[in-house]
Amino acid sequence: MPVLVASTKLCGQCLKKTPVFNRCYSAFQYRFPVNHIIHRIKYSQQTALIKPMTASLAEVLRQHYHQEIWPEAIIPVPLHRKRLQQRGYNQALLLAKALNRQLKDKKMVLDKKMVKRIRATEAQQQLKASERLKNIRGAFVCRETGYRHVAIVDDVVTTGETVSELSRVLKKQGVKTIDVWCLVRTPAI
Repeated sequence: MPVLVASTKLCGQCLKKTPVFNRCYSAFQYRFPVNHIIHRIKYSQQTALIKPMTASLAEVLRQHYHQEIWPEAIIPVPLHRKRLQQRGYNQALLLAKALNRQLKDKKMVLDKKMVKRIRATEAQQQLKASERLKNIRGAFVCRETGYRHVAIVDDVVTTGETVSELSRVLKKQGVKTIDVWCLVRTPAI
């Protein structure tokens, strides 16, 4: 089910605790059949599904940024080298590349080397919400950047701990505005 583009409601989590990032845009809610499509992209190497999924996200972004300033850079959530070897690809990087092509008129830089995952963490989806922050803390490092506004790209945002930790690291390097772009997020509580 598509997320309502016109909706400006904050989810229950964001109402309880202000997120580190500034905004989060997604094309779909994490429900059937989209959850199965994401699973096929991530674990069954069906990467051909990325292009139509990112086309929907690109449309959502064009509507949201209609009169707003676009980010200077797109930053895919990095995988640790061990997970990259297991999977063979980083789905967030493939999403970011597809979005960058679909939004090429916006002239954003795809920066896949600015952030590195230095710690192999357990898969967040296997953990309880209360364990996710501890799991992801200290997993990323960031080289210096001159960017003031970036977009983090990931496939799924559930509790938001991964994108929050990445946002903390980016803000320490001087990034002022951080938007999160994801294909799906869990429904608002």
